[in-house]
Amino acid sequence: MHTFHPENLIAAISAFRSDGKTPILNERHWDGGQCRIFKVDFSNRESWSVRIPIHVQSDFEDAIINILEGEQCILQELGRIGFPWAPKYYGSSLTFDNPVGFPFMALSWIEGSPLVWTPTDPPRPVRDKVLGQVAKIQMALIECTKESKGTATQYFSRLVANRLSRVRNGNLPGITVQNCSDQERLLNQVLHPELEDAPFAIDHGDLAPLNIIVDSKYKVTG
Repeated sequence: MHTFHPENLIAAISAFRSDGKTPILNERHWDGGQCRIFKVDFSNRESWSVRIPIHVQSDFEDAIINILEGEQCILQELGRIGFPWAPKYYGSSLTFDNPVGFPFMALSWIEGSPLVWTPTDPPRPVRDKVLGQVAKIQMALIECTKESKGTATQYFSRLVANRLSRVRNGNLPGITVQNCSDQERLLNQVLHPELEDAPFAIDHGDLAPLNIIVDSKYKVTG
């Protein structure tokens, strides 16, 4: 059982600042998906978000850390290429052995609010506007991250090998060594030969409304 200490966030986040500035922790927090998100405000009107994966359903520390580490790698890559809709990565602590009691990641704060999307809200013209923006952003993400990383068979074989290693270390309960062997054996049946040498790209795997930030005029900000 892990004990979360949000009162220590201020000191932990200050460690990522070269100027040593101490932020103020916003009283409100947001829960979405696997993370709880806090906002910290600095005196120069700069704000950061802090992502803490306290809602991940796993009893294994490595599984929780791996999720945050995967997000970190993607955000660092998007920062390297200058993708404008991604938050800037400032730092992280990928361990439970820290003052917060949980791994966490510090990012720039994206102004706006999570998109509200119901059968009737927003109305049709606004819905079309939002959907058009999301499609363009998704295409821009794919285009700017597209690169060759070897064949599809090599890529998915590496994924299976990595999963097998985690299974043997006891980090993926419910998945067996035989499951991994079966996946490896079936690769040549499920991979399309015409896509064997296709480029790889990053895409957003969870375009839920909660993960889309818009301003008051429904412009997507992140």
